[in-house]
Amino acid sequence: MNPPKTLIPLSTIADDREIYRGTRFRQYKIGLNVPRKEDDYYEYMLAEIPGEREYMLLSCVEGYKSGCALAMVKTAMDAGKFVVTGKAIKYSMGIEDTYLLEAE
Repeated sequence: MNPPKTLIPLSTIADDREIYRGTRFRQYKIGLNVPRKEDDYYEYMLAEIPGEREYMLLSCVEGYKSGCALAMVKTAMDAGKFVVTGKAIKYSMGIEDTYLLEAE
């Protein structure tokens, strides 16, 4: 059984927050033809691109668009870490109706 998840509005995430590969995000109000408004979303995961250190990829992991890329996200320039910042995620995804998922 998967643990419940907390949705944190991307607009409230600090610009300097470090975000690692495997982190998931949801964008709501995308226009799916679903009976319940709360099911109108795509879920994306931050993924590593083999051989690439300058960018990570936001890839869809839910529904019929699974595997489709949303955006490339610039990684932080710290050579000791492979992360993106809250600011980079906000730039790549936008902040309206967009959330970071955290396991409880």
